Amino acid sequence: MRTILIVGTVLLIVFVAVFRQQIFIRDPLGKVERNGVAQDAARLYIDYSNDVLVEDAAANRRYLVEGWNGVPGMPKHLACLTALVCWTDATEAQVFPLGSHPNQVRAVMSAKEVTFADETGAAMRVQLR
Repeated sequence: MRTILIVGTVLLIVFVAVFRQQIFIRDPLGKVERNGVAQDAARLYIDYSNDVLVEDAAANRRYLVEGWNGVPGMPKHLACLTALVCWTDATEAQVFPLGSHPNQVRAVMSAKEVTFADETGAAMRVQLR
């Protein structure tokens, strides 16, 4: 039994190391605001390179902002274990952009904060811890 647990743990560590750009882990200390109002129902996930996934439970929407392109959008392919971890289909996940192509506003990203406009034009602010 001990050998099985050790092998399982090693396989899990290897899996996470290989797919670290695709695995989003819940950040329970992060905060999400919409137009300056705290969104307590929203869950925040981050990956290895501080890409941000916001799950808005009240509106049943998910927003993904990746540092490589900075365009906020809704992920096309996403699988989640509720309130724990999510993973995308690729390192550079495909998203449905929130705005039309010529009018698409890029997100402003730093190590501690991400700001962008959602599909209704509301200002979203995500604080990372």
